[in-house]
Amino acid sequence: MHHVTRVLGLDIGASTTRARLVADGAVEAEARAASASMTAAGPARAAAALTDLLGQLPELTGSLDAVCAGAAGVVTAPHTREFLRARLEPLTISGRVVIVDDAALVLPAAGLSDGIALICGTGSMAVGCWRGRTSLAGGWGYLLGDEGSGYWIVRSAIRELLGRAGSDVPPGPLSACLLEAAGACDLTQLRSAFYRHPEPWHWARYAPAVLDCGDAASARITRQAAQELAGLVVNVATRLRGADGIPVILAGGLMAHQQLRTATVAAVSAALPASTVEALADPPVAGAVRLAAAAASGPE
Repeated sequence: MHHVTRVLGLDIGASTTRARLVADGAVEAEARAASASMTAAGPARAAAALTDLLGQLPELTGSLDAVCAGAAGVVTAPHTREFLRARLEPLTISGRVVIVDDAALVLPAAGLSDGIALICGTGSMAVGCWRGRTSLAGGWGYLLGDEGSGYWIVRSAIRELLGRAGSDVPPGPLSACLLEAAGACDLTQLRSAFYRHPEPWHWARYAPAVLDCGDAASARITRQAAQELAGLVVNVATRLRGADGIPVILAGGLMAHQQLRTATVAAVSAALPASTVEALADPPVAGAVRLAAAAASGPE
């Protein structure tokens, strides 16, 4: 009798978590919840989000051949693996749980084993694989890195407004866009809120408003973000010596923004002219499913 192979893929980003349940290659169910990242949400909110996510799926206990979870912060939060393993192993038949950084889902989602994945959403990082070697750049979090990310873009905009206020330059459209998006009355209140609620996800969501507002600074911030992101890709390509023509895949929520994506493609293409640069077509959770399926078909 044919055994139906059931696998679960999870994409645990800094802002949202996505799940896809697949049986013999066909999608059975999908779910979405708040971030279950230990670094982005903290232990209590991460646990609640994961409970919410799994509760949207059919009862899975002891029914899965493998699970793969790609989680933001795996590298920087040592307890993430234990947290996820404790909740996911009971869902499996044989304890096959693969846990990787969420950036590691992008290349499998694109059907690639070799390439560079550039992820830009709340944070930013690049990860590359080439003939068995791996390298990454960025992913240090909002206090030390995340160049070109959603958080970085909004912080750049607030700094621009503070600079204008300090030199009697008119606030311009950027001020109206950002104050309205953040629900602040004036720049003083906006600055206070930035310190009172420093969580990167809280501010990254306003990045599209900054990029779209038509202010002279918006185009400059877009170009600067694209250059920072291209710098991450070049960093990885340089470390993967001999990887001429390595394909580059763009992923993350902000790569859906047309102007930023176009600017990033141009910046990466200028730096690595032999490489193809494309946006990810399938969601990263598809990469988690592929990695789970590979684990399910591997040796006992």
